Amino acid sequence: MSSSSPAPPASPAPESPRGPRFFYGRVIVATAFAATFSSVVFFNPVLGVFASYLEEAFGWSRAEIALALTVGGVLAAVTSPGIGWAIDRWGGRWVIGGSAIVMAVCLVGLANMTALWQLLAFYAVGRALAVGAMTPAAFVAVSNWYIRGRAMVAGIVAVGSRVGMAVFPLLVAVVIAATGTWRAGWYALLVVTLVVGVVPPLLFMRRRPEDLGLRPDGDPPEPLGAPDPALAPDWDRREFTLREALRTRAYWFLGFGLSFILFAGGSVNFHQVPHLVDQGLPRTQAAFIVTVFSTVGGLGGLLGGAIATRATVRWTMVVALAGMAGGVLLLLVASSVAVALVYAVVYGVFFGAMVALNQVIYADYFGRRSMGLIRGSHQPVQMGMNAVGPFATGLWVDRTGSYEAPFILFAVFFLIAAGALVLSPYPQRTVGEG
Repeated sequence: MSSSSPAPPASPAPESPRGPRFFYGRVIVATAFAATFSSVVFFNPVLGVFASYLEEAFGWSRAEIALALTVGGVLAAVTSPGIGWAIDRWGGRWVIGGSAIVMAVCLVGLANMTALWQLLAFYAVGRALAVGAMTPAAFVAVSNWYIRGRAMVAGIVAVGSRVGMAVFPLLVAVVIAATGTWRAGWYALLVVTLVVGVVPPLLFMRRRPEDLGLRPDGDPPEPLGAPDPALAPDWDRREFTLREALRTRAYWFLGFGLSFILFAGGSVNFHQVPHLVDQGLPRTQAAFIVTVFSTVGGLGGLLGGAIATRATVRWTMVVALAGMAGGVLLLLVASSVAVALVYAVVYGVFFGAMVALNQVIYADYFGRRSMGLIRGSHQPVQMGMNAVGPFATGLWVDRTGSYEAPFILFAVFFLIAAGALVLSPYPQRTVGEG
């Protein structure tokens, strides 16, 4: 019987290098949160709170007030391709900080306005910067710093806008009620913009982790030697240029679907308060419904981000859009506080998820490098739809006195957008292509 020498003890597996104990991406997420929060001062529900006061003070119609949203949306549409390029080139620091400074100037103008043209001018500029520069720059920033965790951090950043929508309409309503003048409401928004919107991005925002010698998600440095392209992770296969994206079906269907979302979503956000007031709810109760809707929306953003991490951004948005269609129909029949609260919860959770994922879906489809440019190429149409929606709805209501047809149409638009995403599989490109 022959004996064999014992096998040598196995060498311990080398420890994989770890990333930095504190990842600066967390600071980027917090700063982006502050940006989305402060951008809400020029969002539709906030102007919706001012609408009835401006009607009483100046005799302006609902359509004339909503026209400020339209002009702002058109301005955002015209400037968005250039802003997308600037975000890719310089990052969010100067785009967000500079936008907030100009928005503060516009709020001073709105607090002292005496004519309709002043509302259209000051609000349009502030609105264009809030939705066309500040918000996308915040989400592009976190999309550059995170890949695997992108959907989750997008949900966190989207909570900023939900918190803003929960706080600002109620803040404005309370300040106006306490002071007896709607002008004080604009000054309250001015203070928030200066403190939260200007300072954090100028101090803390950075463009990409590579600029600080870091990697996305806080990953450790790459080992020496070029990686095998065949082993590249899936997200490397989605680093599209605009020219490459134009050749995919997803680019066109995505743009089509998101345009319908912005038309319907912007209209609901502006007209929900006037509609609830028309249904007999006092203004403070209507503002409280928006607060509930926005608070639940923050939870929806976190939930949507968590689900999308496992089920993809695309399919999570499909479900969210179907839920939003049902929520709009609840708003249509909300003639009591109880029904309005049900609407706020149902629509809020699905809308919150959609908002969070809508902001990062371009990165999910086409990668980080040209995300601002690809997204910006769609923005003229999307911002145009977002601009037209509230104004067209206001014209309809001024003439018919009813929100029934528009709200049913919005539900259909959400379902069309869901269908467009179903027909938009993720494109793939060969590593090294282009």
